[in-house]
Formats: sequence, C-alpha cells, structure tokens
Amino acid sequence: MQIQLKPDGSLLLDMTQKQARELAKTVIQHAEDAQTALLNFSYLLNEAHYDAENQFRQPPDAWEPAAQQPATK
Repeated sequence: MQIQLKPDGSLLLDMTQKQARELAKTVIQHAEDAQTALLNFSYLLNEAHYDAENQFRQPPDAWEPAAQQPATK
C-alpha cells in the first residue's frame, strides 16, 4: 500500500484488492474503537471489492416480450 499526501492536503491511497479487504476486515473487527469516517471507509472498500467481483451480466434483450424466461425451479 502506498499513501501520498497531495498538495491540497488530501491523501491518495494506492492498494491492491487484497490489501483493501484486509484493511476493511481489521477496521470492522475493531469497530467499537473506530471513528465513523474510518468505518464508512472500510464499508466503501468492501463495497468496491464486491463490485469488482460481480460477474453478472444481463442477457441481451432479457426484457423483450419474445425473450425466453429463465427456469425458476
């Protein structure tokens, strides 16, 4: 993980998905001691991870009247 302080005072964090998951897990495990902003950041890291892992793609024309309906059983 790399942390850079930008000239405007903001921080730039550069980390892998694995590092982000580990950081989020650690923060959430110690939630009772964490500030709200840090908890929100860990939840955002988790959400980004789930979005990156999401492989679902809507079939083309799935909502067209002639589209074949998926089996429900």
